[in-house]
Amino acid sequence: MPPRKRSDAQKTEIVLRSRNKRSRSPRELEPEAKKHCVKGSGSGRGCDSGCLWAGLGSLQVPPPCHSIIRAFHQYKLGRAAWPSLQQIGAGGSITGLKFNPLNTNQFFASSMEGTTRLQDFKGNTLRVFTSSDTCNVWFCSLDVSASSRMVVTGDNVGNVILLHMDGKELWNLRMHKKKVTHVALNPCCDWFLATASVDQTVKIWDLRQVRGKASFLYSLPHRHPVNAACFSPDGARLLTTDQKSEIRVYSASQWDCPLGLIPHPHRHFQHLTPIKATWHPRYNLIVVGRYPDPNFKSCTPYELRTIDVFDGNSGKMMCQLYDPESSGISSLNEFNPMGDTLASAMGYHILIWSQEENGTQK
Repeated sequence: MPPRKRSDAQKTEIVLRSRNKRSRSPRELEPEAKKHCVKGSGSGRGCDSGCLWAGLGSLQVPPPCHSIIRAFHQYKLGRAAWPSLQQIGAGGSITGLKFNPLNTNQFFASSMEGTTRLQDFKGNTLRVFTSSDTCNVWFCSLDVSASSRMVVTGDNVGNVILLHMDGKELWNLRMHKKKVTHVALNPCCDWFLATASVDQTVKIWDLRQVRGKASFLYSLPHRHPVNAACFSPDGARLLTTDQKSEIRVYSASQWDCPLGLIPHPHRHFQHLTPIKATWHPRYNLIVVGRYPDPNFKSCTPYELRTIDVFDGNSGKMMCQLYDPESSGISSLNEFNPMGDTLASAMGYHILIWSQEENGTQK
């Protein structure tokens, strides 16, 4: 059933609320559902679940019904008026968002309005890097490098554009046959670029040697269109998420052959934000939202829409996160740089996770 339209006045908010004395487990709410648990990482770096979520006790919880973004804004800028950013309108969406690494009061955004631009939190557009000038072409992804001061963005017809932060275009090439769903610069070698596409390939490029669409270093074929390709924090591995039921891990020692395949239900749906697996910033863990699929071989009755955590080496499930009061599909999950807080995007809600509170603060 297609999602219900929300009114123009409705806004997406991130709200922190205190939990009751004890969070009810999924088993208490749905008897046939699996009960979530937290175990230690199976990676070579020894740790337990506490190392992922510790240190949150010092956080001050804003009053209920206050946006945490608004709270952060007030903390940073005082009691100034809440900035009003220009909105795209019905049918539009922001497809990529990155803070400016040189100025955290600014951010880069790609969107379906056909631009990739730099904005500030006062609503000002500081620079337009790309503009398609047509409703048939829009930008689907972007990434930014602080050390090389580069911006890279991909569009819905297969083009990838590399620019300097001053706005100068370095090249504009068609690197894929179809939409470029994800672009990622290697965090340790920023001349190393990965691009993912619905043409069922992930390609790895050396930006110093790009001459055309055939100048890629490696092409990694997949069985289905690909939502994302993310480098690990150490830059030595690549994590890909397709639009069906497979997560892959590649290694720099052998890019053309995956180290491991993780079966996982996260099928594509037109009105659902594409599900993308991501890395934990400090430990060898993979986090991804689950969209239960009755055709998936291990599907069980009453399977929950959990957030799944896997060991990056073995592919073993380490734990599942679930909030019975927010049972939507978590399409995007992002850790803070320390890795002790997880933000999960779920429809019009964002959940902030911490084990300190024994569950979710929504």
